[in-house]
Amino acid sequence: MRHGESVDDLTNQYGGWADFPLTPKGYNQIAEVAQNIKKLNIRFASVYTSPLIRAIESGRIVANALSIPQKILLYLKEKNGYGLLSGLNKTQAKQEYPNLVKDLDNGYVYGAEPQDKFEERVRLGFETLFNYKNNVIAVSHGGYLKTLYKQLFGIRPKDIADGGFIVLEGNSITDLKVVNNQGFEL
Repeated sequence: MRHGESVDDLTNQYGGWADFPLTPKGYNQIAEVAQNIKKLNIRFASVYTSPLIRAIESGRIVANALSIPQKILLYLKEKNGYGLLSGLNKTQAKQEYPNLVKDLDNGYVYGAEPQDKFEERVRLGFETLFNYKNNVIAVSHGGYLKTLYKQLFGIRPKDIADGGFIVLEGNSITDLKVVNNQGFEL
């Protein structure tokens, strides 16, 4: 699942590895998602989250609602696609660092995570979770989940809503299917 709305969504800041908390709306979104997950009547063993605060806060809400433990999994971290621009206000960055913004617009900015390394990390993260052999919830980020979905099903979602989630079922990574989709726009 994707974390709820975070502060950078409201302040026009570059996200990526910048560490922003949830907004009050984000807390409410995830509280509602937690109830929707609870209604699925699936027994989950734990919630794994990205180490970024917006995912940790989202995971905590879900873990508390389901009375299961929460754990951090580094592989679930969002792509560091903004490099040195992470955390900066976008308008201010255009004024103070126009060359970096231009580099970003051209596809790569200094300090960003290369796409191939990110894709490898997404694959490793999913394999790690799949190999636990328990039903688990993973709380990550939009870019991460779009990449994972593309790796699994060959389709990159257009958008994933704040708090959007999918439920996957299968005995192996190659036979997975989506059995529930909430908030993934294909």
